[in-house]
Amino acid sequence: MTGARLPRQRDADVAERFDTGGWQFTPEVVEVFDDHVRASVPHYDVIQDLVAETTDWLVPAGGLVADLGASTGASARRILERHPDRGVRFVLYDEQPAMLDQAAVELRKLASKVGGVYDAMLSATRIQDGPLAHEDADLTLALFTLQFLPRKERVKALRLARQRSAESGALIVAEKIRAIDSRWAEIGQDVAHDYKAAHGISDSAIRAKAKALRGVLRPYPQQATADAMVAAGWHAPEVLFRWHSWAVIGAFASAQ
Repeated sequence: MTGARLPRQRDADVAERFDTGGWQFTPEVVEVFDDHVRASVPHYDVIQDLVAETTDWLVPAGGLVADLGASTGASARRILERHPDRGVRFVLYDEQPAMLDQAAVELRKLASKVGGVYDAMLSATRIQDGPLAHEDADLTLALFTLQFLPRKERVKALRLARQRSAESGALIVAEKIRAIDSRWAEIGQDVAHDYKAAHGISDSAIRAKAKALRGVLRPYPQQATADAMVAAGWHAPEVLFRWHSWAVIGAFASAQ
């Protein structure tokens, strides 16, 4: 087995430890999370690059990025790598302290490598419950986070985020969505399976992960996600990226 395949095999082993509907972001998952999400979410790096690129326009020097469900801080690292001299400030939220601990380690390593200047606050908070610790965010992120919440809690989290956004602020949501037509849903499921297999995940591990996520992952139709954003006070939701059952939607805090 090559070194490149080892993390994915470890991820497979972790996935197979969970019972049906029992998936959790445990410390064991944290250890392999970066490789796990890259292999499991189609075009994950493309999405992260898209988000980082928007900060060219959305986050000025010294601006603030609030990441709801930051996990190991991959988005913050991608932004810092793109703008090492902009002095971007981050507030990273995740209800799993182990995720935030790993995020702090990875941010320090990257800053040392690129000579970047940043300020990061870490908050082990359930974003749907709050309170959120930041004010006047230039950009709020919810990447692959809301998909684990029921609709009412999604709206609540997004409303709390809107209250903490700058009036000129923006929101980017990325998540798995549910196709309305069963024919597209079937195609989307199969191509996602093919994607994961091509990235080193075995059929048994894919099956185990799907079983573990039953009732935990709650995909809604794309329009339902956009409607939740509007209901929470965000404006003009726009699809920025779509690949079968995966979508990135942006919105703004103000109408114009």
